[in-house]
Amino acid sequence: MNTSGNESTRRVYALSEITESITRMFEKYYDTPYWIKAEISALNLYPVSGHCFPLMVEKSDGKVKAQLKAVIWKDDLFYITQKFEEVTRETFREGLNIMFYAYIKFSSTYGLSLQIIDIEPLFTLGEMARDKMNTISALKNEGVFDNNRQITLPVLLKRLAIISVASSKGYNDLMVTLQNNKQGYRVISRLFPAVLQGKGAVESITGQLRAIHALAETFDAVAIVRGGGDDVGLSCYDNLDLAREVAMFPIPVITGIGHSTNETVVEMVACVNKITPTDVAHFILSGFLEQDQVLQTLEQEMINGVNFLIQQQREWLENNADIFSQLAGRLIFNNKVTLSKYNLSIGHYPQRLLKSESVSLENQAKMLLFITQHYLTSHQQKLEDKNRRLRILDPQNVMKRGYSIIRIAGKVPERKEDVHKGEQMEVETYRLKISGTIRSAENKEMMP
Repeated sequence: MNTSGNESTRRVYALSEITESITRMFEKYYDTPYWIKAEISALNLYPVSGHCFPLMVEKSDGKVKAQLKAVIWKDDLFYITQKFEEVTRETFREGLNIMFYAYIKFSSTYGLSLQIIDIEPLFTLGEMARDKMNTISALKNEGVFDNNRQITLPVLLKRLAIISVASSKGYNDLMVTLQNNKQGYRVISRLFPAVLQGKGAVESITGQLRAIHALAETFDAVAIVRGGGDDVGLSCYDNLDLAREVAMFPIPVITGIGHSTNETVVEMVACVNKITPTDVAHFILSGFLEQDQVLQTLEQEMINGVNFLIQQQREWLENNADIFSQLAGRLIFNNKVTLSKYNLSIGHYPQRLLKSESVSLENQAKMLLFITQHYLTSHQQKLEDKNRRLRILDPQNVMKRGYSIIRIAGKVPERKEDVHKGEQMEVETYRLKISGTIRSAENKEMMP
């Protein structure tokens, strides 16, 4: 086909004529706004002017099916963001599926675009709720929803990994409460900084969880805390990847991410969920307080037991002292009677003999009293020795000298057969309780 034609008869249009014709067509056929649903691919906010030029896309199976530039003028943007955040408790950001009210515009300079003038937040709220339910269903289908919740918490959470921001009020509240407790309990912590809400939060928190995973044996638990006291920006905690990472984490995860009345999926799958960072701190300290009270009770029971034994021994000694005193008195009386009989029967013996016998009798009486006193003193000494041994054998005093007690499943192992590789053990010293995993065990050679 020859398209060159005769230059004298060829009709040539200026570009502006074409664009003006398209503009008139749009003004004629697209003179009213439409409700449209799409995803915000890029927000393109200009802080100086206050205007926003988002790129709206529609996706199917992860591929872009359609896309169109849009504009939200400054006044409309203020109204839309305020309305959106009041209803959804989320920031107006990229990645959201929204339903918006917009004019379809065509400009000779900027081409085709959408002028967004209003938004329906309930649509986005429904999308968020749907995503949350999909995340819960996926975790349950994978069989990992309850994994972290079923992990047994250590008796004392002494080593804590914290995912937060150093400048966050929530992190500050957590540390102040832990460090300034009246009892002086000490919790060793390490901060793993992360973005806690909005764009990049999922990747940031997930990355820090994986970093802690590599050091899992170093910590007793992980705390994810954020401050601010509001619910804005919590949708990232319904993300499937982040929730799966928490659910499958090898050590307990404790959350304190805000005053949310509706739990996020991360909070649901975490081993322990507390509303605020301060609540997290009180929960950790409560374990120390509970164990402190247990030890105080055991100490008092031991003191009461020792005092009871001492009282028993004292009563036994007092009872025997009365018996020995009575026996000594009878012996003296009987000897005096015997002496009197001899005195009557041998009155003709020399006075010296009588005096000698009298001295002998007095010496025997003194010896008997001495023996009695020695017997009482000896038993008193034995009682004190027993009391001293009880104090020496007091487990607390034994552990003060550097000894420790090892328990597996609450029992002290005696044979190699009682110990298995990989089992959890507890080592109790005078001031510490240490948890660990058994790597090996060998029989100790006994002395001949």
